[in-house]
Amino acid sequence: MDTYKIAIDTFLAETSECKASGCAVFSGADIALQDIQLHTHRNKSELHFMAGHTMLSIPLASILSIEKLVLRDIQTTEYEIITKESGTITLDVF
Repeated sequence: MDTYKIAIDTFLAETSECKASGCAVFSGADIALQDIQLHTHRNKSELHFMAGHTMLSIPLASILSIEKLVLRDIQTTEYEIITKESGTITLDVF
């Protein structure tokens, strides 16, 4: 397993259209996505996740880091986005 931090543009290039499962945990809200087509993009101030009829927007200024964990044995990549508000978004891309 290799874990390392990546830039937002790298994250977008790797996840703009992919099949993923994941969850977002914030104070007062939890969102779960299971084996769904995911689209990611950004504008000048926000990172957007769209899965089915669900859209999640995260202010770019609130993102502390994006970590990438490659799980070679099960051919999955896990991304963890950590925000200033103690929110965490975890995506398993396959």
